[in-house]
Amino acid sequence: MLVYFDEIDGDLHAKWVLLEARVPEDEHTVYYSTNQDVERFYPEDFHDDLKALSISMNELVNDFFDDHRFGININLVKKRLHKSKLSTENIYELDYFILLCDDLEELAEINLPNLP
Repeated sequence: MLVYFDEIDGDLHAKWVLLEARVPEDEHTVYYSTNQDVERFYPEDFHDDLKALSISMNELVNDFFDDHRFGININLVKKRLHKSKLSTENIYELDYFILLCDDLEELAEINLPNLP
């Protein structure tokens, strides 16, 4: 799990989670494990060719069968793209989904680390 940290008063605080955007065409929800190592994503890792899409809290779902997984409701993401007059096919060309750490921590009831 890639995490972008923001510096506040000299301390690094988890701000965004970047998840590999793997979207099978026949799936309505993409699931991810919360039992992943956290790797730092640096500002210089953002580049012009990076294709990412922000995911809102209402597009996240719990996996009720596994406490260590959460999902992204692809149908809701596609609806948002359509409302914004963007092609829903763009979702298959993304590199990453970006979520607020606070949203993921609230949904999955986990704590992402802060770096000293």
